[in-house]
Amino acid sequence: MQRISALLLAGALTGCAASTGSSAETSPSAQAATAKSQDTAKPAAKTAATLPDFTLETLEGEEFILSEHVGKEVIVLSFWATWCNPCLAELPHLSDLYQAHKDKGLLIVAVSMDEPKTQAEVASTVQRLGLDMPVVLDTEQQAIRLYNRGRDAPMTVVIDRAGKIVKAQAGYNPGDEKLLAEQLQKLLKES
Repeated sequence: MQRISALLLAGALTGCAASTGSSAETSPSAQAATAKSQDTAKPAAKTAATLPDFTLETLEGEEFILSEHVGKEVIVLSFWATWCNPCLAELPHLSDLYQAHKDKGLLIVAVSMDEPKTQAEVASTVQRLGLDMPVVLDTEQQAIRLYNRGRDAPMTVVIDRAGKIVKAQAGYNPGDEKLLAEQLQKLLKES
C-alpha cells in the first residue's frame, strides 16, 4: 500500500498531461527532457535565425513577441496550467529566479496553457501565488505547437542568448529549481 501511495505521489509531482482529445504525440523536446539524465538531454539545436517565433498577449494586455528577446536575454519558457499541481509548485521558484537574475539578462515567461473554461482563473492564480514575472496566455496554442507539442505541464524550455534551445524538460520534482538555477547562472556568465 505504501509503495502504491509513493508511486502515485511521484506521478503527481512529476507533471500533468493535458487532456485535449488531441493526439498523444510527444514532442522531440519532451522526449529529450525525459531522457535518463537531465544533463544528457540534447534537444535539437535551433539558432536565432531558425528559432520559431510567436506573439502572445500578457495578462496586462500587452504583446509579448519572442523574437524581440532572442539574442538579448537568456529565456525560459515555462508552460503551465491552473489545474496542474506540479506547475503551481514550480512557478514560485521560477518567479524567485527571475527576480534574482532579471537584471543580469534573464527572462522567465510563464506560458499559460489554460483553455477557455479555466482561463478566467489565470490572473487570480498568478496573484495568489505572488508571481512577479511575465505571464502570457497561449489562447490559440501558438507557443504550445512550437515548443511543447506533447502538451506537457509543466514544461520548461531554456533558450540561450544565441537563440539555441539548450534544455527542454517535462515535469517538475522538488529540487529541479536548484539545478535550473545553476544552469541559468552558467548561461548568464557566458555572455
